[in-house]
Amino acid sequence: MGCTPAVPTIIERNKLMEINKSSTLPDGLDPNNFRTITLSKIREVNHNTKFFTFNFNDPKSVLNMKISSCILFKANIGGKVVYRQYTPTTRPNTCGYLEVLIKYYPAGVMSKHIHNMKTGDQIEIKGPILKYDYQSNKFKNLALIAGGTGVTPMLQMIEEILFTADDKTKVTLLYANTSFADILIKHDLDKLAQKYSHQFKCYYTIDKYADTVEEEVWTGERGHITTSMLENLIPIPPSDDDESVMAMVCGPSGFMELICGDKTLDSKQGEVSGLLKQLGFTEKNVFKF
Repeated sequence: MGCTPAVPTIIERNKLMEINKSSTLPDGLDPNNFRTITLSKIREVNHNTKFFTFNFNDPKSVLNMKISSCILFKANIGGKVVYRQYTPTTRPNTCGYLEVLIKYYPAGVMSKHIHNMKTGDQIEIKGPILKYDYQSNKFKNLALIAGGTGVTPMLQMIEEILFTADDKTKVTLLYANTSFADILIKHDLDKLAQKYSHQFKCYYTIDKYADTVEEEVWTGERGHITTSMLENLIPIPPSDDDESVMAMVCGPSGFMELICGDKTLDSKQGEVSGLLKQLGFTEKNVFKF
């Protein structure tokens, strides 16, 4: 059998049947060595974020990764070798390419480098790096709490569950951003929430409004995430020894500290703190991307 064919947008992938990779097809990624990939397409998302599509050298290569995984980019920038992890937004077994959603940060060395790339330019890549080995129906309820570009591993989890016919896990996403303009892939998330309304709920909260009209018409949550917001929107473990509910969190450091505490300096999960601890979540119920 072949690999999943290319499609132009995220949401159209929910029309595709998951196809297992044939053993005769080469892997696009190598977890032990860097390979060169070529930028083939740039698609603007908002004022500071774009989709970047990179082609494998062999167009028959597949994106060989499990959910949830990331990849490692490597580039020589200003005479210094820089490494950064990113989460692909393309499904496993996609054929010939991978896509990443990257926000431009003025102080972000790699993000500036990639945003300055032109089609035809190349970059080195290694992976996949497994972040969380998801198994269908492991939990009854999955609460995804994201800030900014932290939505990308959440998209992996959402699609993996919704596109797997026998996975009955209920999924809730609470997605926080500074403003409406900063909400990434909202159209795609809303389409998924509409199509899979029995299984997937999606909520947004923003801090700022472009003008009074936007503030008046905004129907989502307002301000930073709070304990009351979490209690009202996401599933809460019924007891501290219950593992039927899992919360996954991803966002910038300050966001992580607020919600659950950041990972340790050596990238281990560490203790749970913040708002989730106040609500009874423990290390059994929280995973930090």
